[in-house]
Amino acid sequence: MSALAGPALFPFSLAAAVMAGLVLVEVLSLLVGHSASALVDGALGQDAGLDNAVDGPVGTAHAHGALSPAALLSWLNVGRVPFLILLILGLAAFALAGFALQGLAAALVAPLPVPLAVLAAGAAALPVLRVSTRVLARLIPRDESYAVSADDLVGAIAEVTLGPLDQGLPGQVRALDRHGNPHLLRARAAPDAPAMPAGARVLLVDRADGVFVAIPAAPDL
Repeated sequence: MSALAGPALFPFSLAAAVMAGLVLVEVLSLLVGHSASALVDGALGQDAGLDNAVDGPVGTAHAHGALSPAALLSWLNVGRVPFLILLILGLAAFALAGFALQGLAAALVAPLPVPLAVLAAGAAALPVLRVSTRVLARLIPRDESYAVSADDLVGAIAEVTLGPLDQGLPGQVRALDRHGNPHLLRARAAPDAPAMPAGARVLLVDRADGVFVAIPAAPDL
């Protein structure tokens, strides 16, 4: 333990400790039913702002230069996974790279100067972070796709999963966007529409105050 707190390894030990703390916070928050990563994303406005920056048309990030901040964020898949999870993965990759680098350097000659070791570990952690976030982005189930905005789902066909939908409290519907990604959305019936039970096919015709407005879908849709 004393070696981990030594000057040569201190930045990486600190990163590992912060990572462990964030993992503990996320686990505890999930146990009480409120994901800390979801709360962080909401506070950062990730669903509305960052995602559009990184998931825009191909080449948007490169329009500002290959080394621009937008290009780097896109390369690291920021916006495709929860920010807190991305931070945990980044700290883990940085800490492991630092421990391995300093261990190898100490075995060969002597530990590297701390600034040089930090730069080298950071450079080594970036491609690891990119690969891990790409894999994780495909595994995490998402209620809303980062590739489309909520308004893009107006006009989509959906299935009532929690109903019936009426003019009272919102129910829940499941819709697919143009990329085939599933969305679980809050919805209620239009003012002049009949109640729609669970399992019914509906057409999303509008969205107001974060709730979609639905009518029965015609059989030919």
